[in-house]
Amino acid sequence: MNNHDRQWLARASHRLLRPLVRIMLAQGVAHRDFDAIVRAVYAEVARESFTPAGKRATDSHVAVVTGLTRKEVKRLREQSDSQYDAGTWGGANRATRVLSGWHRDPDFTDDEGAPRPLILDDDIEGFTALVRRYSGDIPVMAILDELERVRSVARDAQGRVQVLNRAYVPGTGDSERIRMLGSAGHDLLSTLEHNLSSGEDRKPRFQRTVFNTRVNKRVLPVFHRLISQQAQQLLETLDDWLERHEVDEKDHDTACTRAGVGIYYFEDKGETSDDDQPE
Repeated sequence: MNNHDRQWLARASHRLLRPLVRIMLAQGVAHRDFDAIVRAVYAEVARESFTPAGKRATDSHVAVVTGLTRKEVKRLREQSDSQYDAGTWGGANRATRVLSGWHRDPDFTDDEGAPRPLILDDDIEGFTALVRRYSGDIPVMAILDELERVRSVARDAQGRVQVLNRAYVPGTGDSERIRMLGSAGHDLLSTLEHNLSSGEDRKPRFQRTVFNTRVNKRVLPVFHRLISQQAQQLLETLDDWLERHEVDEKDHDTACTRAGVGIYYFEDKGETSDDDQPE
């Protein structure tokens, strides 16, 4: 990488980290704690992705690639198994699965395919049956309490549970939103990393952005509503398509993987533009 590319990468990294650092500071995470996370990720990625083919990943090689000391690499390797529960990132939330099933499963929809109000304690075709089918071993009332808390469902005068919103959107500061930060951020950056390293034998992944630098600020609320409505409709269409092509859990012979699409709205708030040239 030449010096010009390094400058662009430094500027891109600086801009990328700004919202993440704001989140860290808002959650009370100091620089020292964040630095420890970065060190751990450097060692982990170097071990997983930058070990020469046919050779074993050694602490010495990781130290050479990352600039960390061998002592530090060894310490990070030994604590990596218990440091994070990374396996939960990117998995579908139980509440999300319940809402999706409610919109797709004919046992819980009306003649027009819309989610119908469900009797709470009905074990056959009510809310209890729905939760048991789509949430695993999570208690029914725990799912109901959470969906009511985020205003995705409500109980009517007859005590039936009815859908208010197909999307499960936790509240500000909620631990689930923090999990989404790791999942959504990872997915977008993984696509960008894939495209940066794409060659003739590696097909780029779809990633597009539309923006205008002279948008009238007074219309932004309208634009945001437009995005929210149309993007949600598109995501629901794609969600239904993915559901139709899902491999049954009992099918151990058919290869399957995790795939999806993300749509996001952004709005700069007076920050430096990416169009600024590096010096």
